[in-house]
Amino acid sequence: MTFPLTMTNNQLSISNIRAESHLHDDDDKTSSHAQSSNQIPSILLPLQEQILLLPRTAIAEIIPYIEPKPLPNAPYWLCGTVHWREQILLLVSFEALQRKPIPPLSNHAHIVILNTVRRHSSRKFYALIIQNIPQLILAHGNNLSAFPHAPSSPFLHCRAEINQLPALIPNLEYLEETLQRCVTG
Repeated sequence: MTFPLTMTNNQLSISNIRAESHLHDDDDKTSSHAQSSNQIPSILLPLQEQILLLPRTAIAEIIPYIEPKPLPNAPYWLCGTVHWREQILLLVSFEALQRKPIPPLSNHAHIVILNTVRRHSSRKFYALIIQNIPQLILAHGNNLSAFPHAPSSPFLHCRAEINQLPALIPNLEYLEETLQRCVTG
């Protein structure tokens, strides 16, 4: 059994589960042409043993992996900070968020700079480690379905399948709230 898929401008919505992003860069506007035909430009982010699925507008940039500066007393999943476009960003391991060991880095590891989805966030960006080069994909009702099983982590909205490939749709709002609590205490 799968949930129906609904898509609108800048969001990927499965049943009542939504991953939405708000652009922070005025020059980073995406075309609404594909979205108007009920297709959402999306991106598959490869982790060690899983794949995350996000709308393309959630991604600010993808950069080669750089060694983070450690943060004292940070939780296990917060790998440190990285410098990007004159900003200091928090770097997260999604595997560690799910209480799994932080995997060794592949030779193709990258850092994904994510736009925040919370409208009133004090930070506009944060970063996530991925293990390989991401893949662009168009998500639409014919190639995407979500599974009704309860997520195994509060950091997940749901498990999904796109083009018969298993994927996870992360709960970015919860992740951002968690990051905020880490830095403010």
